[in-house]
Amino acid sequence: MTVPKYRLTYFNWMWIAEPTRFLLSYVGEDFEDVRLSYEEWMKDDPKINKNDFPYGKLPVLEDRENNLKLGQSFAIARYLARKYNLVGNTIVDAAKCDEYADVLKDMLSEVEPMWRADEKQKAEIKAAFLEKTVPRYFSVIETDLKNNGGKYLVGKTTTWVDFLCAHFTEMFQIYLNTDILTNYPALKAHQHQVFEISAIKEWKDKRPVTPY
Repeated sequence: MTVPKYRLTYFNWMWIAEPTRFLLSYVGEDFEDVRLSYEEWMKDDPKINKNDFPYGKLPVLEDRENNLKLGQSFAIARYLARKYNLVGNTIVDAAKCDEYADVLKDMLSEVEPMWRADEKQKAEIKAAFLEKTVPRYFSVIETDLKNNGGKYLVGKTTTWVDFLCAHFTEMFQIYLNTDILTNYPALKAHQHQVFEISAIKEWKDKRPVTPY
Protein backbone atom coordinates (compact mmCIF):
# COMPACT_ATOMS: atom_id res chain seq x y z
CA MET A 1 0.00 0.00 0.00
CA THR A 2 1.40 3.38 -1.02
CA VAL A 3 1.99 5.82 1.82
CA PRO A 4 0.23 9.13 1.11
CA LYS A 5 2.42 12.14 0.37
CA TYR A 6 0.72 14.16 3.07
CA ARG A 7 -0.10 13.79 6.72
CA LEU A 8 -2.35 16.45 8.25
CA THR A 9 -2.59 16.51 12.04
CA TYR A 10 -5.25 18.51 13.85
CA PHE A 11 -7.99 18.02 16.41
CA ASN A 12 -11.21 16.21 15.56
CA TRP A 13 -12.67 19.45 14.28
CA MET A 14 -13.22 21.17 10.96
CA TRP A 15 -12.37 24.72 12.12
CA ILE A 16 -9.02 25.96 10.70
CA ALA A 17 -7.82 22.71 9.07
CA GLU A 18 -10.84 22.04 6.87
CA PRO A 19 -9.79 24.31 3.97
CA THR A 20 -6.64 22.20 3.64
CA ARG A 21 -8.72 19.03 3.63
CA PHE A 22 -10.90 20.61 0.93
CA LEU A 23 -7.87 21.58 -1.10
CA LEU A 24 -6.24 18.14 -0.96
CA SER A 25 -9.56 16.50 -1.84
CA TYR A 26 -10.03 18.88 -4.76
CA VAL A 27 -6.62 18.11 -6.30
CA GLY A 28 -7.15 14.39 -5.77
CA GLU A 29 -4.35 13.83 -3.27
CA ASP A 30 -4.88 11.13 -0.69
CA PHE A 31 -3.70 12.17 2.77
CA GLU A 32 -3.48 10.90 6.32
CA ASP A 33 -6.13 12.75 8.29
CA VAL A 34 -4.79 12.44 11.84
CA ARG A 35 -7.18 13.73 14.52
CA LEU A 36 -5.99 14.19 18.09
CA SER A 37 -8.12 14.61 21.18
CA TYR A 38 -8.30 18.25 22.21
CA GLU A 39 -8.85 17.22 25.82
CA GLU A 40 -5.71 15.06 25.84
CA TRP A 41 -3.74 17.82 24.12
CA MET A 42 -4.77 20.39 26.73
CA LYS A 43 -3.93 18.00 29.58
CA ASP A 44 -0.44 17.37 28.14
CA ASP A 45 -1.21 13.69 27.75
CA PRO A 46 2.12 11.79 27.65
CA LYS A 47 0.97 10.00 24.47
CA ILE A 48 1.25 13.34 22.66
CA ASN A 49 4.66 14.95 22.28
CA LYS A 50 4.07 18.60 21.44
CA ASN A 51 7.73 18.94 20.50
CA ASP A 52 6.87 16.92 17.39
CA PHE A 53 4.88 19.89 16.09
CA PRO A 54 6.22 23.32 15.06
CA TYR A 55 5.59 25.84 17.86
CA GLY A 56 3.74 23.14 19.80
CA LYS A 57 0.54 23.97 17.92
CA LEU A 58 -1.86 22.42 15.43
CA PRO A 59 -2.58 21.97 12.59
CA VAL A 60 0.62 20.64 11.06
CA LEU A 61 1.14 19.37 7.52
CA GLU A 62 3.85 16.86 6.72
CA ASP A 63 4.83 16.78 3.05
CA ARG A 64 6.89 13.62 2.69
CA GLU A 65 7.77 14.45 -0.91
CA ASN A 66 9.64 17.58 0.17
CA ASN A 67 10.64 16.48 3.68
CA LEU A 68 8.62 19.38 5.07
CA LYS A 69 6.79 19.79 8.36
CA LEU A 70 4.75 22.99 8.20
CA GLY A 71 2.70 24.73 10.86
CA GLN A 72 0.09 27.52 10.76
CA SER A 73 -3.17 26.77 8.98
CA PHE A 74 -3.12 29.63 6.47
CA ALA A 75 0.53 28.98 5.59
CA ILE A 76 -0.34 25.33 4.99
CA ALA A 77 -3.25 26.16 2.69
CA ARG A 78 -1.22 28.80 0.85
CA TYR A 79 1.70 26.40 0.36
CA LEU A 80 -0.53 23.75 -1.19
CA ALA A 81 -2.33 26.36 -3.30
CA ARG A 82 0.98 27.45 -4.79
CA LYS A 83 2.07 23.86 -5.30
CA TYR A 84 -1.13 22.99 -7.18
CA ASN A 85 -1.57 26.28 -9.05
CA LEU A 86 -4.63 27.44 -7.13
CA VAL A 87 -3.47 31.04 -6.69
CA GLY A 88 -4.89 32.48 -9.90
CA ASN A 89 -3.06 33.24 -13.13
CA THR A 90 -1.28 36.49 -12.32
CA ILE A 91 0.59 38.18 -9.48
CA VAL A 92 -2.47 40.39 -9.02
CA ASP A 93 -4.67 37.30 -8.63
CA ALA A 94 -2.27 35.89 -6.03
CA ALA A 95 -2.34 39.19 -4.13
CA LYS A 96 -6.13 39.26 -4.11
CA CYS A 97 -6.15 35.70 -2.79
CA ASP A 98 -3.89 36.80 0.04
CA GLU A 99 -6.13 39.79 0.73
CA TYR A 100 -9.27 37.69 1.10
CA ALA A 101 -7.41 35.11 3.18
CA ASP A 102 -6.23 37.84 5.54
CA VAL A 103 -9.77 39.24 5.80
CA LEU A 104 -11.10 35.83 6.82
CA LYS A 105 -8.25 35.42 9.28
CA ASP A 106 -9.11 38.81 10.81
CA MET A 107 -12.74 37.78 11.11
CA LEU A 108 -11.74 34.52 12.72
CA SER A 109 -9.64 36.36 15.30
CA GLU A 110 -12.66 38.47 16.25
CA VAL A 111 -14.97 35.51 16.87
CA GLU A 112 -12.49 33.10 18.49
CA PRO A 113 -12.53 34.85 21.93
CA MET A 114 -16.01 33.36 22.38
CA TRP A 115 -14.30 30.04 23.15
CA ARG A 116 -13.15 31.23 26.55
CA ALA A 117 -15.78 33.86 27.33
CA ASP A 118 -18.60 33.72 29.85
CA GLU A 119 -22.19 33.97 28.63
CA LYS A 120 -22.36 37.76 28.91
CA GLN A 121 -19.09 38.20 27.04
CA LYS A 122 -20.19 35.70 24.38
CA ALA A 123 -23.33 37.72 23.72
CA GLU A 124 -21.30 40.92 23.43
CA ILE A 125 -18.74 39.37 21.08
CA LYS A 126 -21.49 37.84 18.93
CA ALA A 127 -23.38 41.13 18.70
CA ALA A 128 -20.26 43.08 17.72
CA PHE A 129 -19.34 40.47 15.13
CA LEU A 130 -22.78 40.44 13.51
CA GLU A 131 -23.39 44.18 13.69
CA LYS A 132 -19.94 45.49 12.80
CA THR A 133 -17.49 42.85 11.58
CA VAL A 134 -19.73 41.03 9.11
CA PRO A 135 -21.02 44.15 7.30
CA ARG A 136 -17.54 45.71 7.20
CA TYR A 137 -15.99 42.78 5.37
CA PHE A 138 -18.83 40.97 3.64
CA SER A 139 -20.19 44.07 1.93
CA VAL A 140 -16.86 44.45 0.13
CA ILE A 141 -16.49 40.76 -0.73
CA GLU A 142 -20.12 40.58 -1.90
CA THR A 143 -19.54 43.47 -4.32
CA ASP A 144 -16.23 42.05 -5.54
CA LEU A 145 -17.80 38.65 -6.10
CA LYS A 146 -20.69 40.10 -8.10
CA ASN A 147 -18.31 42.21 -10.18
CA ASN A 148 -16.28 39.09 -10.94
CA GLY A 149 -19.28 37.17 -12.23
CA GLY A 150 -20.26 35.41 -9.00
CA LYS A 151 -18.58 32.07 -9.59
CA TYR A 152 -15.05 32.72 -8.35
CA LEU A 153 -13.65 35.13 -5.80
CA VAL A 154 -10.52 35.71 -7.87
CA GLY A 155 -10.04 35.49 -11.62
CA LYS A 156 -11.90 32.94 -13.69
CA THR A 157 -10.71 29.73 -12.04
CA THR A 158 -10.99 28.06 -8.65
CA THR A 159 -8.47 29.33 -6.09
CA TRP A 160 -7.71 28.39 -2.53
CA VAL A 161 -9.71 31.32 -1.18
CA ASP A 162 -12.89 29.88 -2.68
CA PHE A 163 -12.44 27.01 -0.23
CA LEU A 164 -11.55 29.33 2.64
CA CYS A 165 -14.53 31.58 2.05
CA ALA A 166 -17.09 28.78 1.68
CA HIS A 167 -15.77 26.99 4.75
CA PHE A 168 -15.44 29.94 7.11
CA THR A 169 -18.79 31.43 6.21
CA GLU A 170 -20.28 28.05 7.13
CA MET A 171 -18.25 27.92 10.36
CA PHE A 172 -19.41 31.37 11.38
CA GLN A 173 -23.00 30.33 10.71
CA ILE A 174 -22.64 27.17 12.80
CA TYR A 175 -20.68 28.76 15.62
CA LEU A 176 -22.96 31.77 15.95
CA ASN A 177 -26.14 29.82 15.14
CA THR A 178 -27.08 32.60 12.73
CA ASP A 179 -27.56 32.76 8.97
CA ILE A 180 -24.98 35.49 8.39
CA LEU A 181 -25.40 35.29 4.60
CA THR A 182 -29.04 36.40 4.44
CA ASN A 183 -28.04 39.84 3.18
CA TYR A 184 -25.26 38.55 0.95
CA PRO A 185 -26.85 36.44 -1.82
CA ALA A 186 -23.71 36.25 -3.95
CA LEU A 187 -21.69 34.88 -1.04
CA LYS A 188 -24.48 32.44 -0.22
CA ALA A 189 -24.61 31.20 -3.80
CA HIS A 190 -20.81 30.96 -3.89
CA GLN A 191 -20.75 28.84 -0.73
CA HIS A 192 -23.36 26.48 -2.18
CA GLN A 193 -21.47 26.24 -5.45
CA VAL A 194 -18.17 25.33 -3.75
CA PHE A 195 -19.90 22.66 -1.67
CA GLU A 196 -21.39 21.18 -4.85
CA ILE A 197 -17.97 20.59 -6.43
CA SER A 198 -17.88 16.80 -6.70
CA ALA A 199 -14.60 16.31 -4.79
CA ILE A 200 -15.70 18.66 -2.00
CA LYS A 201 -19.14 17.08 -1.80
CA GLU A 202 -17.57 13.63 -1.60
CA TRP A 203 -15.24 14.74 1.20
CA LYS A 204 -18.06 16.38 3.17
CA ASP A 205 -20.15 13.22 2.84
CA LYS A 206 -17.44 10.94 4.23
CA ARG A 207 -15.67 13.13 6.81
CA PRO A 208 -16.27 12.56 10.53
CA VAL A 209 -19.27 14.41 11.92
CA THR A 210 -18.12 17.14 14.31
CA PRO A 211 -19.92 20.20 15.74
CA TYR A 212 -17.40 22.65 14.28
